[in-house]
Amino acid sequence: MKKWKKISLFVCVFAFVRELRPIEPFYAAYMTSPAINITLTQTSRDVYAVGAYSCFGLIIIVFLITDYLKYKPVLIMDGICGIITYCNIVGHPSLLRLQIGQVFYGFFFSSEVAYFGYLYAMTDDKRYYQRITGQARAACLSGKFLSSLFAQTVSLVNGSVPYVELVYVSVFGMFFSAVWAFLMPDVTNSVYFHNERSESIEQPTPPVTNTTSSSGASKTIENIESQPSNTKVAKITNKEINKNKSLGQVLLYLKKDFIRSYSDPYVIKLCLWWAFAFGAYVQVYTYINVLYTYVLDLNEDSHFTLYNGAAESLNTLIGAIAAYSIGKLELNWFKVGDLFLGIGSILAGIVLLGCFYTRTMWFIYAFYIIYGCLYQTMLTVAESEVAKRLSRDSYGLVFGFNSFIALFLHTLMTYGIVQGHIISVSTIQQFLIYAVYYMAIGAVFLIFSIKNYFSSTTTAANLIECKQ
Repeated sequence: MKKWKKISLFVCVFAFVRELRPIEPFYAAYMTSPAINITLTQTSRDVYAVGAYSCFGLIIIVFLITDYLKYKPVLIMDGICGIITYCNIVGHPSLLRLQIGQVFYGFFFSSEVAYFGYLYAMTDDKRYYQRITGQARAACLSGKFLSSLFAQTVSLVNGSVPYVELVYVSVFGMFFSAVWAFLMPDVTNSVYFHNERSESIEQPTPPVTNTTSSSGASKTIENIESQPSNTKVAKITNKEINKNKSLGQVLLYLKKDFIRSYSDPYVIKLCLWWAFAFGAYVQVYTYINVLYTYVLDLNEDSHFTLYNGAAESLNTLIGAIAAYSIGKLELNWFKVGDLFLGIGSILAGIVLLGCFYTRTMWFIYAFYIIYGCLYQTMLTVAESEVAKRLSRDSYGLVFGFNSFIALFLHTLMTYGIVQGHIISVSTIQQFLIYAVYYMAIGAVFLIFSIKNYFSSTTTAANLIECKQ
């Protein structure tokens, strides 16, 4: 087996078992059940909020230590933090113990960047980067789908949700992921601290020119390197880098990669959508389970069978199918991408608006599934278009930075909306805010689309006049 296939297999198994957390779709219901017995408000404002702050505080730290420790130790720690997170909700834990568990969940959530970084560091041939990224994402979605399906199936067979048993299965999944990470091959080189670059410290970053074919189906990134013949450039060999690498040099590499990655206006625009949409997605994903319980309490319906696991599994499955299908669709996304993201974001807002207005659980489940399908489809387009424009060493950096912005927005919404420090709203009113948020994003991208249309029309008219 070729090395890149072997590495992809290792990472795909890790990504799959990492998602074997069947308690997740029923987490809010478990918190308010007699087993834990805290209120829905405490779950939302005192438990989930700690997780949001922890994710935001750790994302950059995890990104840097992941590269410094060469990924594998962080992958092992990822599994251990998952074990601690779910062990902390076994028995009759206090609120403080639940909050401590959420701190470890913050590390667990943030370290998702580690296994993508491991992929890139262990794959020598960069032609396979996009393929292995897709495979890892597919494994992640598959694990989430089967985990949610398992939770729902066990609940239906049992006649009620067996919360404690689902927690134990989640602990086992985290234990297996930690053991599997221990068995994965060691990384000898990383992107920044332990890399094989031979590059200039004094030389400015070469400009990046993006050339788009007429059909838009292929894009190439062309590095133009030029330096005066009388300029002395200090080159650093691999051995010198490994011996003398300082934090200053690492920060210089980070700065150069950051500037190179975000020098393209098209990339900036897509990354803005990615970060803003992802931030809202984390909010929706976190609080949809709170909404389920809130609506049941509002309806005073204690006999309704929860289908949270079925909704989550269908959300993941249909989202994965939609993402795969859109990935095979050959369109000039450079021209129609703004329109697609604009309309898609507005539709996502309308669907979330449905979650605000309806009090019927079946409709809320359906709206959430449609939302997941829309989000995964748009994310696939945004990610693939960004990937085409990047220097491949920068994938992890861009992913990490976009995640940082998304988690900042997630934290801001948690602080201002969920905890009520800026505006005090109920759980169901949160979804009205999310709906307006997505519609605003959609409106911005529709404006971009209209602007691009008139710009291209004007350019075409000018070309015709010049020819005449």
